[in-house]
Amino acid sequence: MTRAIVLRKTAWRDHDLIVDLLTQESGRISAVARSARRSRRRFGGALEIGTGLTVQLSRGRGGGFTLTDCDVVRALNAVRDDFDRIAHLSYVLEIARLTSREGEADPAHFGMIDGYLAALEVSPPRAEALVLWQMALLNHLGYALRLGPCARTGGPANALSPRYGGAIDARRVQTPDALPITEDGMRALIALRSGDVTTRFEPHSGALIQTAFAQLWQVVTGHVLRTTAFLPAPI
Repeated sequence: MTRAIVLRKTAWRDHDLIVDLLTQESGRISAVARSARRSRRRFGGALEIGTGLTVQLSRGRGGGFTLTDCDVVRALNAVRDDFDRIAHLSYVLEIARLTSREGEADPAHFGMIDGYLAALEVSPPRAEALVLWQMALLNHLGYALRLGPCARTGGPANALSPRYGGAIDARRVQTPDALPITEDGMRALIALRSGDVTTRFEPHSGALIQTAFAQLWQVVTGHVLRTTAFLPAPI
């Protein structure tokens, strides 16, 4: 048995499901859950997205996985009753799927996804917590953002730039990849990363930060995040 999180499920054939799992020991894998659509007793509600499981898998002759058994470690009951939490869940799972590698274990990556989902079940979502989590994950993946003064001018920064690795002053540095966040937004990011849990985004800069991070993930993964549009606006 190994720990796993359900990332996505897709109907297959008449009665089966293809389940994408993020596993602690083997990274991202796809497995067939046979008869999962025909019999509710087969897996019950265990295969809902975001559910934390322990799973038992078998390999067929062609090398593919079959999900033979699973136990629920963490159900997301509170999440499924709250639209804002569902939006955060979908966003995090999309990032998890795009940043994990098939068949390659990354226990730290798994732990970061698992930890955020556990916190989401306990407390309502906050834009600041989601951004802090994204900064930590980017750092883990080797894309740490340099925050603070502008990388080119040394003055106050009001944007992020993948090209420059972080903070820039978009008023003085001309680059097509500038992602505006305002000076207030930059100060909030710095405070968050320093451990100030009381930090709150102003609505305008918070919305810009949310958009900027979605665009950063597009640079990192090469994919536009489809779930960004459903995130609640920072308030």
